[in-house]
Amino acid sequence: MKVRDVTPISMRCAGGACPAIYETDRETFLIVGSLVEIPEGVPPEKVGQNERLIEVPIDLVRKMQTNR
Repeated sequence: MKVRDVTPISMRCAGGACPAIYETDRETFLIVGSLVEIPEGVPPEKVGQNERLIEVPIDLVRKMQTNR
């Protein structure tokens, strides 16, 4: 799989762990965020066995949308 960093430049960090978004050649996105427990209000069956629930800053998604 080939990936391209599409994290908005203003949201990129110089090093260490940071939220990020990568676009793949499979027409999908890979999102780096914090792993969270399933909170009340999210039906557990919505998170499949091969899936994880992650949390990213809302600005990461908003800024990414304006960069496309």
